[in-house]
Order: sequence, then structure tokens, then C-alpha cells
Amino acid sequence: MDFQNRAGGKTGGGGVASASDANADRRERLRQLALETIDLNKDPYFMKNHLGGYECKLCLTLHTNEGSYLAHTQGKKHQANLARRAAKDASDQPYFPMPQH
Repeated sequence: MDFQNRAGGKTGGGGVASASDANADRRERLRQLALETIDLNKDPYFMKNHLGGYECKLCLTLHTNEGSYLAHTQGKKHQANLARRAAKDASDQPYFPMPQH
């Protein structure tokens, strides 16, 4: 069917947003949502460097914006490093057995 040249069809209906506009809008909404739910100031591995970028001190990765860092924190590499760090911290804790009465 020819939907563009139909009888009685409206022209110039505003059109849809281009793919790049839609992607930019989606990224911004996701970034705002993530910043509302996750406080980066409380993240011990989040660091802003002197170049204006962001670093993950756990994985030694560089990120251009907060959204990229937040996406990284949900990724496989960061989660594996967190698990490895937790296991290391648990093994470093001295074991004190509870006294039996």
C-alpha cells in the first residue's frame, strides 16, 4: 500500500524523531534514572580524573561520562572484579571461633 500519497492524507505531520535524536533522548533519560537510583558519591571505586573523565579504580577503566561508568558497573568485568575483591577481603579477615559454653 502507498501510505504517503493517499487521498485525504495529511502532509507535514511533524514526522518522527530521527534515530540519533531518539537515541540521545533515551540515553539522557537512562542517565537521569540511574543517577536518581545510584549515588556515585558513595561508590568507593568511582573517581573523576584531572581530564574530566571518570575512572573505575577497581577495574582500572576510563569512562567519558557517568552513564558509561554506570553501564560498566553492571557489566561482567566489574561484577567479576567485585566478587574477586569480596572473596579476597573475606579470606583476609582473621578467623575467631566463637567460644563454646
